[in-house]
Amino acid sequence: MTAAKKWKRSDISTECVLGVYARPHKDKYPVDEVLQTETGAPNKVIWAAMWREEGRGFIEYGCNLRGGWLTQEGKSELLNGYFKE
Repeated sequence: MTAAKKWKRSDISTECVLGVYARPHKDKYPVDEVLQTETGAPNKVIWAAMWREEGRGFIEYGCNLRGGWLTQEGKSELLNGYFKE
C-alpha cells in the first residue's frame, strides 16, 4: 500500500493560482473548487496558496477570495511567469 501524498502550499505554484484567477468568471468560480479539481490538493492547501497570493498583492476580492480577481501586479507576475526561460 502506498502512502497518500503529503501536500504543501509550495506544491501549488503562483502561476497555477494566478492562471485560474485570470479566467473568465464562469470558468473560475469558485476558485478553490477549480484548483482542487485541477491539482487534487486538499482544500486547506488550496486556501493557503490563495491567501499566499493575496498577501503578495496579486489578488483582490470583494466579499470572498473564491471570486477574486488579479491586480495589475498579479497580471504582470502571471505574464512574467509565462515568459520565463
